Amino acid sequence: MIGILFIYWIWKAFANLAEEYGKNKWLYFFIGIVAYYGGTIVSGFGLGLCLAFLGDASAVSEDSINPGWNLFFILCGGLACYGIYKLLEYKGERELLKEDSIDDIGINNENQGDL
Repeated sequence: MIGILFIYWIWKAFANLAEEYGKNKWLYFFIGIVAYYGGTIVSGFGLGLCLAFLGDASAVSEDSINPGWNLFFILCGGLACYGIYKLLEYKGERELLKEDSIDDIGINNENQGDL
């Protein structure tokens, strides 16, 4: 049930971001979902590697991992999703500023010609 709430929150945040900058909502939503699940998978893989290198091979078995690690994986997925969100937000702001500066240049040149 919590997973469905996460998917809704990711969809809502990335859809609002896409509408704000005039981008495709579904593309941004899929980027957010991939970032969330990618973050959880990478953190799980990293934990497995750390346990394998620090302990013996039986440390990676499913029974030996504490269920509290699930919260860590959710946190890593959320941080990855937030990082991608901020990256897309920064990219959108840069594109918006670039468009505004081009429009301003044309307006300034027209005003100078009238003088």
